[in-house]
Amino acid sequence: MIWKYVFGVLGIFFGIYQMVNSFKYVKMIQKHGNKSTSSFVGYAVWYSFAFGLGISLLGIALTLNAF
Repeated sequence: MIWKYVFGVLGIFFGIYQMVNSFKYVKMIQKHGNKSTSSFVGYAVWYSFAFGLGISLLGIALTLNAF
């Protein structure tokens, strides 16, 4: 079905978008972070990047008919 390919491509794009935004957030924290910045921000950025990677891999799997 065509919907698998559509959702696969959308998943790839959303995952890449998420990973790019995670990288931008790291740069913003490095530039503007101070003592009032939460100490859990590293976990948030890491899991945000991992989520984007997972969605991208799921999109690739859908596009290649792995399911």
